[in-house]
Amino acid sequence: MAEEKVTEEPKLNGEPAEEVRLRTRIWSVLRAIVFVAVLVFIWQGMAKTACAFVAIAMIMGWVNLYQLRAQEIEKPYYRLWLNFIDGFLAFMVMTSIFVRDLMQQQQAEKLLGVGCVVLLARLIAHTLFSLGVLREGKQLPRKRRWGKLSNISITITMGVYLLNLEDYQQISMVSSILLILAAMAAYAYWYYRDAAHRKPLSIASQLTMSRIVLTPFFLWVFFYDNDLNYSNNSIVFKSLSLIMVLGFMLTDFLDGYLARKLGEVSTLGKYLDPFSDKISNMTIFMCFIATGYAPVWMVALIYFRESSVETLRTLAASEGLIMPARRSGKWKTALQGTGIVMILLGAIDPVRMLIPGFNDIWDSFPQIVMGVITTITILSGIDYFVSSKHILKKFV
Repeated sequence: MAEEKVTEEPKLNGEPAEEVRLRTRIWSVLRAIVFVAVLVFIWQGMAKTACAFVAIAMIMGWVNLYQLRAQEIEKPYYRLWLNFIDGFLAFMVMTSIFVRDLMQQQQAEKLLGVGCVVLLARLIAHTLFSLGVLREGKQLPRKRRWGKLSNISITITMGVYLLNLEDYQQISMVSSILLILAAMAAYAYWYYRDAAHRKPLSIASQLTMSRIVLTPFFLWVFFYDNDLNYSNNSIVFKSLSLIMVLGFMLTDFLDGYLARKLGEVSTLGKYLDPFSDKISNMTIFMCFIATGYAPVWMVALIYFRESSVETLRTLAASEGLIMPARRSGKWKTALQGTGIVMILLGAIDPVRMLIPGFNDIWDSFPQIVMGVITTITILSGIDYFVSSKHILKKFV
């Protein structure tokens, strides 16, 4: 008689997978109980105790994710519903804080309400997308760095609001919202990407895409107080605007550097990089028009240059020609970024006061900087057209 084959249960770190799965589920249930305790303490008015339990929940989440490695061995539907419960309880905690503040102060912070809506949207979208993935017979993706960072940020934000740390509430909530949106965008891209025909975005292209995705949020941060006079904006959001611009500049440097370093230079990246630069910079310049830092004619000239060079690049591509980046273009991009940083830095009152005499020239300083930017931008455009005469001859 032939011997029956015995299928061995897969093991993780020398233990049967089923035992590890049971441990992660127990750990997840305990974490859910901790969150329920947080809700109870919020409504009992015990904010510090609730904050302590939030810290415990964050540690338990870290253990479940990194030590027990729940994502690697949990069955798909269990993982889906455990994630749903976790997200729902996080939403309930933030909503309870919002309602508590509304009852105590008769006026809760608007940004906290926006955060609750974003959390609910994430919960619904993630659940529906995950169900769709499982019904198609596909594997759920592991939680990536954006998702992990957003969860950490949300938990920290809970603690900040529970302790009523007013100086840090807005910036922690804005950071959480941005990270949630980044995680949702990454998940949506994964869901709609056809693995058979499209390659995953390289790190360099992801950095480039981040500028496009975050640019609309710069608008929101810049005009957070609904006042066109940027000087009236909160110092927190002035600082956040500056940080976002510095982030744009850093990613602009890193995407090109990493693409060359890792051998990931692609046609998509060649077109996406200048496009993302123009989207982010032109959005900032339009903000400067609204707040009086730049006249319309300067930004119109900058737009004319950018669109003309992009048209020239498109014409070259249609003929199979490559229009290489010019040194003047690199100087233009660097000067635009530096000028934007100088204006946003000068708009922060404490910084402006540190420089003797700067406050006296501040009223005209943004227009002077924008004038220099406009001049260099136009000269760069002329340089591109002069060096591309061979392309223009094909069409004229």
